[in-house]
Amino acid sequence: MPSLRTQAHLLPVPHDLIAAKNDLRRQMRESIRTISAGDLGARTESLLDHLKEGPLSSATNGVCVALFGGIQGEPDLLPLISWLTGRGARPVFFGFDEHGLVPRWVTDASSLSRGPFGVWMPDESCQRLDFSDLDLVLVPGLAFDRHGGRVGRGRGYFDRLFGRPEVRAQRIGVCFQPQVVAAVPVESHDARVQLIVTDQGVIRVDSAAL
Repeated sequence: MPSLRTQAHLLPVPHDLIAAKNDLRRQMRESIRTISAGDLGARTESLLDHLKEGPLSSATNGVCVALFGGIQGEPDLLPLISWLTGRGARPVFFGFDEHGLVPRWVTDASSLSRGPFGVWMPDESCQRLDFSDLDLVLVPGLAFDRHGGRVGRGRGYFDRLFGRPEVRAQRIGVCFQPQVVAAVPVESHDARVQLIVTDQGVIRVDSAAL
């Protein structure tokens, strides 16, 4: 019998909810496009500082931290590879197979190349990890709200990842401050994040919404 989360994927989604998500995606893409390259770089540096001083401050001694990147307009997290490695932590990037995301330990940015949709993907020579190894997952998204709601790009990879029972990692939304909105439309299968980090600081999510 399908799990409750799988059943949720099979249920019809109201058209107005789909339309609301697509409208928000369009608005966020337009908003991100208005940020100049120089401002994007400055915001990214500030965001990285907040990550290092906040949720990543405890990432040492084998802690697995999943990163993301490669899509235009997203923060550049590649500098975290050497920073985490220097602390003894294990940076992780996701590859793909027929079942979805595949976590691999990446020790150097030279092990990454562009994959589907332009995302950074690890070489198959990088050590594959179990989903249960993940301690922290930095989660991309086009929009987040203070209740942990998230609207991604519509492919559902992270929702399916967090639907796996063996994934117990802390879910940390990472975005620029203009991408934090009052409320995002969510479906029953949408995974919420537990913390949000932007270029302006750390946002504690309302625990009652989780």
